Amino acid sequence: GQDPLWLAWVTDLINFKDAGNFAAYNDLLANVTPARFKVGQMIGATGLLMGFALAMYRNVDADKRKQYRSMFISIVLAVFLTGVTEPLEFMFMFCAIPMYIVYAVLQGLAFALAGVVDLRLHSFGNLEFLTRVPMSMQAGLGADIINFLIACVAFLGIGYLVSNWMIKKFNYATPGRNGNYQSAEEGGEQTASKSTTSLDPASQPVRIIELLGGFDNIELVDACMTRLRVTVKDPEKVADVSEWKKEGAMGLVKKGNGIQAVYGPKADVLKSDINDLLLEG
Repeated sequence: GQDPLWLAWVTDLINFKDAGNFAAYNDLLANVTPARFKVGQMIGATGLLMGFALAMYRNVDADKRKQYRSMFISIVLAVFLTGVTEPLEFMFMFCAIPMYIVYAVLQGLAFALAGVVDLRLHSFGNLEFLTRVPMSMQAGLGADIINFLIACVAFLGIGYLVSNWMIKKFNYATPGRNGNYQSAEEGGEQTASKSTTSLDPASQPVRIIELLGGFDNIELVDACMTRLRVTVKDPEKVADVSEWKKEGAMGLVKKGNGIQAVYGPKADVLKSDINDLLLEG
């Protein structure tokens, strides 16, 4: 992948600079850029999607904002820190397809920006980016970092303005508004007993097994970053996406006997809990 190439490139830049070999340093800086493409995704996860998330949160029904706050915060942090964009994309991908198309175009522009201005950075999320700032500075990439920060702020602003306008104009059912509510609640009504049962984390793995068609229908349970990946015997027995959304999933992908439910960072925990239950069963 690009990561080892970028690290080798930066290391060579630092070594040439420290040795005072500025001819080789300038030649390497001018003629080799191993990290062009990845930075577009970084701008998406650090700026553009943050704008979309802010707009979606600000459009949650006023009486439900408190309830949705922790969900938005955890998903935003996961995307911002790891650079994995799926959890936020799945929040509006299915309920506002035109908005997703606009997002895809804007994300494409973020990728294109790397070919227009100096953005020779490479990391998977901001945790890694921050650990690489000293190395990038040492290699003389300070201007690239400034360009990156400006791009993130610009795309955050654009993302917020565009998505906020679209949600209001077309009345999209983004999370927490227009009928797209979590689990047992409908509108403003919810009983204590209902919400306790539907949000009890201990029984969630049990309910997910039911959604998958029961113990006998499951062959293999795994997880990949944000997705719970399950191989089932009969995909027809798997519940549809509306049932999965009631169980906290942000999206569902079916490919043959493979089922992928998007759960964000908790996917790995759910995998372990479900596998424990399968072993007990």
